[in-house]
Amino acid sequence: ITHLRSNGEAEFYESLRGGQTTFHGPGQLTAFLILNLKTHDFTSRAYVEFLETSVIAALAHYGIFGTRTENPGVWTSNGKKIASVGVHLRRYVTGFGIGLNVNTKLEWFERIVMCGLPEKKATNFEGEGVKGIAVEEVGRVFARTVAKGLRSVDRIEQVEEREVVGAG
Repeated sequence: ITHLRSNGEAEFYESLRGGQTTFHGPGQLTAFLILNLKTHDFTSRAYVEFLETSVIAALAHYGIFGTRTENPGVWTSNGKKIASVGVHLRRYVTGFGIGLNVNTKLEWFERIVMCGLPEKKATNFEGEGVKGIAVEEVGRVFARTVAKGLRSVDRIEQVEEREVVGAG
């Protein structure tokens, strides 16, 4: 675990999120949806596919090809992972969601084995030829994409980090 901390530059936390080791940090769109799957007629597998499809649609907005494979997450045409998907369910209510690498520093991924697949590498928007895009902008595109795919969504709200973790 000490190699994950990068000499104090990062922290390591265990969670109940599905999947194996992942990274969340600066330059990454982290979107955790809280939904009741029954309200939206999703099975757990259909929900994961919905998240992946929403990421793929958001990537397409920027001209980036994304796809699903036999491995979890969203992958690009060059076989690199651009988004992680991990969910936790309790009584049909979801937690966690996606981590989409917008302008994430890719060296962080050299410290983990994504999806238990040591031969796989990560990528970000710049690695796919798209530069200068802010995480916040991608977040708005992703939120609109998600809203289109859900039943009974009448509004989208953007929540600032300080509102979630408290004013510090």
